[in-house]
This record gives sequence, C-alpha cells and structure tokens, in this order.
Amino acid sequence: MNFLKPSKSYKLPTAVIVLSITALLIANFTTSPAFAQYQQIGVNGNASSTINLGNTTITSNSTMQSNVSVSNSGGQTQGQSNGNSQGNVQSQTSAQAGYQEQYQSSYAKMSSDSQNSFIVETNNHLYKPGDDVKIEGSIWSGLITELGGANLVTVQVLDNNGNIVNDGKAPVNGDGQYTTDFTLPTNAGNGTYTINAKIEVNANLLSSLTLKTQANLQSSGKFVVASPNVFAIQAEGKDFDVKLASNSEVSNLQFDEQAKTFSFTVSGETGTKGVTDITIPKSLLSGNMNVMIDGQVMSQNDVIETVDTQDETTLEINYHHSTHTIEIVGTKAVPEFPTSIIILTIAILSIFTLSLKNKNLVKI
Repeated sequence: MNFLKPSKSYKLPTAVIVLSITALLIANFTTSPAFAQYQQIGVNGNASSTINLGNTTITSNSTMQSNVSVSNSGGQTQGQSNGNSQGNVQSQTSAQAGYQEQYQSSYAKMSSDSQNSFIVETNNHLYKPGDDVKIEGSIWSGLITELGGANLVTVQVLDNNGNIVNDGKAPVNGDGQYTTDFTLPTNAGNGTYTINAKIEVNANLLSSLTLKTQANLQSSGKFVVASPNVFAIQAEGKDFDVKLASNSEVSNLQFDEQAKTFSFTVSGETGTKGVTDITIPKSLLSGNMNVMIDGQVMSQNDVIETVDTQDETTLEINYHHSTHTIEIVGTKAVPEFPTSIIILTIAILSIFTLSLKNKNLVKI
C-alpha cells in the first residue's frame, strides 16, 4: 500500500493560524468601544425655568451640550473629556461597596399635620410632554374638624406662561386624602408648571373662619416639564439610544464599558435644586444600578426608578445645583463578550479542524 509523504504544505496551518490570529486581534482592537462611533440625535432643547420642589426655588437652563464619548480601560475618544475616566474606575469600587437594594418607584409621601395642614404634591418631579401626571395630597384632620368636614378639592395646573393646562376636582376620602390625574399635551412647553389646590367650602362657612384658617384652605406645588434629548451611542456595531431630560445644563456624557458606568455633568445656579430623568437601554447597561454624585452613593430619597421594563430603565435623579458629576454604575455592560472574540474562537476551531484533516492525508 502506498503512502503519501508529508509535504511542506503540512506547515501551512501553522502559518495560517498565526496570520489569522494577528488579523483578528487587529480587528478586535479597532472595533473595541474606544474606537466606537457616536451620534447625537435631537439635541436642541433650550429652556430656562424657575421651579419649586418642596420649598426650594430652582433656577436653571436646560441646554443640552453635544459632547458624548465612549471609552474602555479608562481611555476616552470621540468627544470632549472631563478628566473623570480614572475617577470612574475608582468610583465603581466605591459603588460596589454601597449598592442600593432597589430604588423605589415613587417618593415618600408627605404627611399633613398642624404645621402643614394642606398638602399637594406629584409622584414625580419631572415630566415629559405627553406624560400622565398624578397629583395627590392630604388634609390635616384638625383642619377638617374645624371646617366641619371636607369633601372636595379643586386642582388647577398652569404652565410656565400662566396658561391653564388642567382644571379639575378631586374628592376627599375619610382619611383626608385626595388624588387626581391628567395627561400633558404632546406639545407641552418646557418649564415650570404650578399646581394650585383649594379646599371647597360654602360661602357662609368661609366668612366665619379666621384669616389663618382661610389661608390654610389653599396650597400649591411645582413640577418640571422638559422635552427629552436622545443620544445614540454606537459600540460593537450596535446603536444604543440614551434619553435624557433635565432642568440642568448637561454636558460631558460618557460611557465606560469596562467600568460599567454611564456618566455626565450637571450644573445650575448654586442654592437651587436640579432634577434629571434618564432612560438607559438594558442592552447597554443593566443589573443592579447604582447612582453616584461626585463619587458618593446617592440617597434613595434622591433617586426613584420611574420605569423598569425588559428593555430599559428610567431613573429620576435629584440634587442641589452647582456643578456635579453624576455616575450610573451597573453590574452588566453589553456586549460583555465582543463579537470579534466569537469570530476569533470560531476561526481557531476551524483552522484546528483543517489541521487534523491535513494529518489524515498522510495515510490513504
């Protein structure tokens, strides 16, 4: 029986392996997030507003600036840097030591008492055009007793220009609580919206009440309306849309895949309050989300999770204005296993199979 002698071509698989691995490693390097392209969409919001959350006035400008970047291994490309890449890695370590169990879907409700006998508030501090706004509150039992009962509260909402956007009534239950809701127009303007609430009493009773009690029949609150801006970040051949609405000036949006961190800078007039609503696709960042401000874990009282679906998470973040770096740290950043690595693995397996076939040709 004849045998085929191994030829020099038997050495070919080794050369192919070396060349293939080299080429694929270069491809992997050039398609890493550090070289990812980014695109900013719809960044045209520019609205000044003065708002009141609780008892604090907020004055700010919601201009969104177009400096977005994507980074890996602490490096930054394609956009203006704010020098926080190293800080992102450090703050991730701090965040891991202080992850919150879970953010609540709404803020803790205020309780009416002798000092705050009539309360009106909203579920969120920031809404977008077309959103449903829920207004609720309570009346102190002592005030109800003085009035001989309270059955109805009128609720009027005015936009930033004083135009009425909702005018309704809310029944009061046996515990002195009331609630109503309405939907913002899809073309609602940005700015501060005012809620004016009033306990209805008949004219005869009103004239017999003291001036202090008459003053307690009215209450007001504020919330922000801001149109969202969409930032499209491209990494590993995929587009990830991050939506952001704020009454602050926002800049330096960055995503660090290695640190599993999305960060941005907010600024506004010192002594006022800011609020930012951000929606992050879970295909970009997910897991146990943790929000930090200037490297410190934020209190659960300052962050709520307004949306949590299979596809995305929306967080509403509250802070006192000056200039701050906000970081949102997750436990999973996608893609965790780059496509180029998968291709490399398949290529090596294919070459290994080819090498085995070559060996089998030694014998007929």
